[in-house]
Amino acid sequence: MTWESKYVNFGVVKTEGDKVLVYKDQYNCIKISIGKPVNYAMWAGGELSVYLTDGKVRRYRDQYNYMVI
Repeated sequence: MTWESKYVNFGVVKTEGDKVLVYKDQYNCIKISIGKPVNYAMWAGGELSVYLTDGKVRRYRDQYNYMVI
């Protein structure tokens, strides 16, 4: 699967401790529980890059599937 275009096009992500909120509009978002402290997150093309405080980077293809870079 891939991210729905409404999430990628809106382009807003917010970090809260060990969670990342991915917005599709001003009022609605998906909350992804990372399980480790998050430094920051940003869109890279159609995928979400999540930078962890331990130096690892997770690349999310959708809200459930990621690979560690």
